[in-house]
Amino acid sequence: MKKTILIAAIVSLFSVSAAVAQDAPKKEKSERSMNNRRGAMWDDPDLKLTKDQKDKLKAQDEENWKQMKALRDDSALSDDQKKDKMKEMRTKQKEAREKILTKEQAEKLNAKMKERMERGRNRQAQQQ
Repeated sequence: MKKTILIAAIVSLFSVSAAVAQDAPKKEKSERSMNNRRGAMWDDPDLKLTKDQKDKLKAQDEENWKQMKALRDDSALSDDQKKDKMKEMRTKQKEAREKILTKEQAEKLNAKMKERMERGRNRQAQQQ
């Protein structure tokens, strides 16, 4: 009898937790990835950024993200036009970022970004 009650309690506990998990709001994919990327990039202690630099970089990142989203959503442009504009925007973003950072900080950040891209490529190759 005690085993039956215990099993019933465990089953009901799992049922309740599953129901709660389904009701939890989910963040959109782009929001999750932006938050993860932003935190890792600007809060890296190796870069030794000042508070002012972090604030400027975060503001710049927010603006860049909005511009990229607007470009992706623009149905008037072809895919090739979008690709060219994005490449141009990334170049301008890099130049603006390097105006905020010292030369040493910019070199460290570029190295970290390159390393991150390589890890992503390696993961993609492993998944295929």
